[in-house]
Amino acid sequence: MGEIYATVHRHAAENPHKAAVVNEQGKVLSYQQLIEAVDARVQQFSSVVKTASSRVAFCLHEGERVPVIVLALNRLGVPIIPLNPTLQVSQLHHLIDAVDANVIIAEPATEYLFEKMGKSLQKIVVKPFAEVAPPAIELDQTAHGSYSHDEAFLISLSSGSTGDPKPIIFSEQNKLNRARQAEQSYQVTANDRILCASPFFHSLGQRLTLLPLLLGATLVQLTRFTANRWADLVERQQVSFTIPVSSHLHELVSLLTEESARFVSLRCLVSSSAAISGDVKQRLFDALECDFHEMYGASEVATATDLNRKQALAHPGSVGVPCPGVQLRIIDAQGEQLPDGEIGEILVSSPLASPGYYRLPEITECSFIEGYFHTGDLGYLDSEGYLYFVNRKKEIIVTGGMNIYPSDIESVLSEQVNVTTAVVVGIHDSYLGEVAVAIVVGEGDPRTLERALRGCVREKLSPYQHPLRYFFREQLPMTASGKVDKMALQDELNGLGMELSAKLRALQGDQ
Repeated sequence: MGEIYATVHRHAAENPHKAAVVNEQGKVLSYQQLIEAVDARVQQFSSVVKTASSRVAFCLHEGERVPVIVLALNRLGVPIIPLNPTLQVSQLHHLIDAVDANVIIAEPATEYLFEKMGKSLQKIVVKPFAEVAPPAIELDQTAHGSYSHDEAFLISLSSGSTGDPKPIIFSEQNKLNRARQAEQSYQVTANDRILCASPFFHSLGQRLTLLPLLLGATLVQLTRFTANRWADLVERQQVSFTIPVSSHLHELVSLLTEESARFVSLRCLVSSSAAISGDVKQRLFDALECDFHEMYGASEVATATDLNRKQALAHPGSVGVPCPGVQLRIIDAQGEQLPDGEIGEILVSSPLASPGYYRLPEITECSFIEGYFHTGDLGYLDSEGYLYFVNRKKEIIVTGGMNIYPSDIESVLSEQVNVTTAVVVGIHDSYLGEVAVAIVVGEGDPRTLERALRGCVREKLSPYQHPLRYFFREQLPMTASGKVDKMALQDELNGLGMELSAKLRALQGDQ
């Protein structure tokens, strides 16, 4: 039996009638009802899930079924692999092969995705709770398997998974320690009502699902994010703590600042996944009285740095200082440590680091070197140890031999009052290799907005950093974990076959 299940079971014994899970429609599962539902699932799964050999993937839409099934599998002591139900059939099959899953738990809405997987994959279709009878007899609380210290409790796959997946291994102790880190960093207690608006197949969704249940707090679930649904649920359920991804915060900033009285229950907000613009941060500081933190980290190492409101004002642009036990290094392309102020790759040493990638020893060895995880992110440290995130290495646009960091341009574009969201990507150009283009969601006439943006860019950025083209959209494609899908934008724009440097070369007489 897993420690996570055992902890939740203790909370159920101590506070059986306390709300454990509340969904968007207001349906409540008390801790007692949660454990009853979990034990019913254990009874349902145990004839198929064999501890010694089972590797269980589940493909479910978000809702109260997810924590129930996670806890049931934890009680059975088997490795679990959450899958993204919005992926294509071929992608899901590829992922199942990559993690050697031999059992799949689906629901009626996702069962069809696995019809052609063959007899080697055993299938369990979960029905609504009302159709699953509670155990007729008391289940032995010591029965079933448990996890060794470094054994996989959960394997997390990237939300896109369009290429070769890198399945990240988490031991049960990893998840327990990460919950304790959040508890200590943000003073989360059993009295909090914690909103999870991220899917469980994403590491943030896992944290926000497990954290309240491990503390004996209340988990509030939002199954599909929109700014209005988020705001309504926070107000209606008196949410006190949550960790939105940065793209959600950019969409929420108008509601949070203009209708701040609706959010008096919020005790603490933490921004995750990517840096937020200075303008958005300042607007939130001016309007909200709750504690506000920004974090930097990666799934492989959890939260690496933390920045509170006071630190943000003193160190604008920083993503914080290392969390307890975490060490940072900045290295150049040759692996040499760089002095303060110089941009290089960010390396993280953390006691919360993953053991590595499942069945990928070479990639694990290349990613975790001498106790440091190579993040693939670029940044620098100042003399006081504050980290400044610059960009993902793979997002650097190399145009005519010059490196362009999209975040430099995005921060300037986002300063315009009529801009809701601005992203910059590199697209192929046969002459310069890549060129920068901007995709903007904004208000007003696009031609007028483009003139304003070009003027701002001319004033604040070097000529080589200017986007060669502006595209205006009503909305941007998002990944399932709530980030702007830059890869989708790049693929779409590359498909247009544009040669944007041609006009530039003509003006320069370089044809």
